[in-house]
Amino acid sequence: LITRFFAREAKGHGVPEVIGAIVFRGGVIRPIVAAVKIVASAITIACGGSVGREGPIVQIGAAMASTLGQWFRFSPQRLRTMIGCGAAAGIAATFNAPIAGAFFALEILLRDFAVVTFAPIIVASVIATAVSRHFLGEAPAFPVPGFEMNGPIELPLYLVLGLVVGLVSLAYVRTLYFAEEKFERLRFPTPFKPLLGAVPLGVLCIWFPQVYGVGYGSMVHALEGNLDLTLMAVLVVVKLVAVCLTLGSGFSGGIFAPALFLGGMTGGA
Repeated sequence: LITRFFAREAKGHGVPEVIGAIVFRGGVIRPIVAAVKIVASAITIACGGSVGREGPIVQIGAAMASTLGQWFRFSPQRLRTMIGCGAAAGIAATFNAPIAGAFFALEILLRDFAVVTFAPIIVASVIATAVSRHFLGEAPAFPVPGFEMNGPIELPLYLVLGLVVGLVSLAYVRTLYFAEEKFERLRFPTPFKPLLGAVPLGVLCIWFPQVYGVGYGSMVHALEGNLDLTLMAVLVVVKLVAVCLTLGSGFSGGIFAPALFLGGMTGGA
């Protein structure tokens, strides 16, 4: 109901909508999108929606930056740079990773490495990281335990793992878009379509609570070696279904955290 009546752009992942604003609307994003995305994504994640918080923060940061640029009557080119700054700052602050945030905006959103674009995005990422560290601490997003290679024989196995995770990512992307398309075509009142995803998702979480919400806790358990091989393998499939139910039915959330979850569980298994 919130996204339908206030800002339909706030439905779904967040990143495709930002790219659409950059490419087709000269960097113009309505100011209300940020507020609606915050509320819709917070409700989705708090109630157990199997999505991430990174996609929303990209759209929220981009919408805030675009609004600021529109107030100052920036040109379309500068408006696009502002969107890149907002999105990069959001990713950098969320993951405590300024370089990752900057390169995400440059590679995925803008596809532009010119100095006039690169410099402000780097500054925005570093400042956002400094602010987040002040309030949230300097701990990394994931406490990765120490690792040592036992011999060169491991390298071919990582090659195989890369191929397997690549196939999982392919299944993830295609399954998600398939689910969104099917839900879109479904003859059912649009404001109530989330019910069709929420009910089976709730049932799924009874047996697999690991897919409830963002899922960072389960990923940490996998990194620490505290999850069973069979469970991790099953969670890859269950998480895929949970994400498709959540986003396909119209909830608001990101796809970064689920991608990390799928890759982590596949590697762990």
